[in-house]
Amino acid sequence: MKRIWLNICKCCCIVSLLCLLTAGCKKFVHVDEPDASLTTGAVFSNDSLAQAAVTGLYLIIMKSPKVFLNGGMSLFPALSADELVRTSTLILEDQFTNNSILPGNGLVNVNLWKAAYTYIYQCNICMEGLKRSTGVSETLKSRLLGEVQFVRALCYHYLVNVYGDVPLALGTNADVNAMLPRTPMNQVLDQIVVDLTAAIEMLMTDKPNTTPTRYAAQALLARVYLYKGNWSKAAELASAVISSGQFALVIDLDQVFKYTSHEIIFQWVPVQDKMNSPEGFMFVPPGGRPSYTLTKELLGAFEVGDLRKTKWVNSVTIGTTTYNYPNKFKVFSSPPPSTEYNVVLRLAELYLIRAEALVKLDRVPEAVADLNAIRSRAGLPEFSTSLSVDTCLQKIAQERRIELFAEWGHRWFDLKRTNRANTVLSGKSNWQSEDQLYPIPQSELEYAPNLKQNPGYE
Repeated sequence: MKRIWLNICKCCCIVSLLCLLTAGCKKFVHVDEPDASLTTGAVFSNDSLAQAAVTGLYLIIMKSPKVFLNGGMSLFPALSADELVRTSTLILEDQFTNNSILPGNGLVNVNLWKAAYTYIYQCNICMEGLKRSTGVSETLKSRLLGEVQFVRALCYHYLVNVYGDVPLALGTNADVNAMLPRTPMNQVLDQIVVDLTAAIEMLMTDKPNTTPTRYAAQALLARVYLYKGNWSKAAELASAVISSGQFALVIDLDQVFKYTSHEIIFQWVPVQDKMNSPEGFMFVPPGGRPSYTLTKELLGAFEVGDLRKTKWVNSVTIGTTTYNYPNKFKVFSSPPPSTEYNVVLRLAELYLIRAEALVKLDRVPEAVADLNAIRSRAGLPEFSTSLSVDTCLQKIAQERRIELFAEWGHRWFDLKRTNRANTVLSGKSNWQSEDQLYPIPQSELEYAPNLKQNPGYE
């Protein structure tokens, strides 16, 4: 117990140092820059401190729920799409549901934009410190560099899908970062590929799934290539993870999101007292009415007999009103030890990525086999391998909608990347095509002179 306590204390100290260093990104977080030249050298002077620095980054990511990489991407895009609505009025969140987000919305600013660039800046600090260090062993240095490049890529993946073109900050010079314009999305995607390709080379395959591994980098890169339309690369990388033998679809749907699940490729451990998963904290009611309910459109999209509706949707009836809420994660809050973590990547998505890529490569029978693996687990009949390309793509979109609902913004991003957002969401009041991107926070526009607002929010 003493050693664990010492390690926690060390990480907390590193968190404090990283928070000070993060202040250097002053136009992103609006505080003064300290002289960090000696501090960074001390942080990365040996293996133990370097490991604590990267662990400190994870502690900051997991500090609060409803934030960028800790539930924020499961909540806000689900409100923007057609998956979730609040059960009571909360003006800032209702702006997501009504697709009428104001540039001054504090959630867009603090929970998403600032959080993302805080993590990115800390990744850059770690990368620079590790590369300069002469006291960290080469094996550990390589692995830690791979971990922070994975996290930076993860941040930029969600930033470009939420905001479109975004500043590409790759260093820690505050004056340079303050003047960055918005980098075209394709260039940011290219950098994501660079980071993940490097991470794949540096990361281990035998580490626990609570830190980024080579499989996590391959899985995320498979998704990125799918979004970019590089079907062969998407299929290749998805296959590398599926065929690794390290993961398996969990048949019991109640066990898929437990921290021991063999389906989980990467997850972060909760750090707050009594916390489990951010989704459980947000969606599972501690008693009475849940904060969010599933839309009638999503509930109506489940096929008869789909076990995912039985296992992953729960309900509470108050008076004459029934509230259906996501129940993939079962625990709102509990004393330690936690049984559900922040699940970032899981195997089912890789089957769906490979299926879509294979259809695009005119390999429909193989795609249907992947699709049927997901359907069989859900208790649904298998599809024929004679499906047409268009029909198969429709079936894959349907499976993605049901399998990945209320997870990491998949529905929102799928509608946008397949050019279906305007058609599907046109029935929402206030919907305009420009709503597919969130506004750049007004406070950032005031402090960063080269940033320009997204269309429709000027």
